[in-house]
Amino acid sequence: MIMVGSNSHTLLLSLLLLVSLVVVSGGWSDFDYRHVYVKNGLDNNTLLIAHCKSKQDDLGVKNLHYEEEFKFQFKPDLFGVTLFYCGFTWDGTLHWFDIYDDARDGELCKDCKWSIQRNQPCRFNLDTQKYDLCNKYY
Repeated sequence: MIMVGSNSHTLLLSLLLLVSLVVVSGGWSDFDYRHVYVKNGLDNNTLLIAHCKSKQDDLGVKNLHYEEEFKFQFKPDLFGVTLFYCGFTWDGTLHWFDIYDDARDGELCKDCKWSIQRNQPCRFNLDTQKYDLCNKYY
């Protein structure tokens, strides 16, 4: 009986050591902060009104003139279900888009930079150095 208790303690200490090593080595970098940038890429005379939120956080309304941007940051959910969505309004029309979806963006970007354009939002592509990774509005 004493041996079983001793083995349990050894196992627990081994697991704690393993978890500590993984954390220190950056093995859990999937849970580092994400940074999301939202930029008005419409045109020179069009105001972009952005209202972004998640299930837990409402980031408020942002008024962005051409080429202006705002940034927010967060730590992704442990279960990989983090979702931030935004309502974008210009010229009296509302467009919806998931600005960060862990299933789509979790492995792709720690710094997700978006340009909101008339036909679609486009994410910055590090390879081409352009906003050319585009998705559809809802």
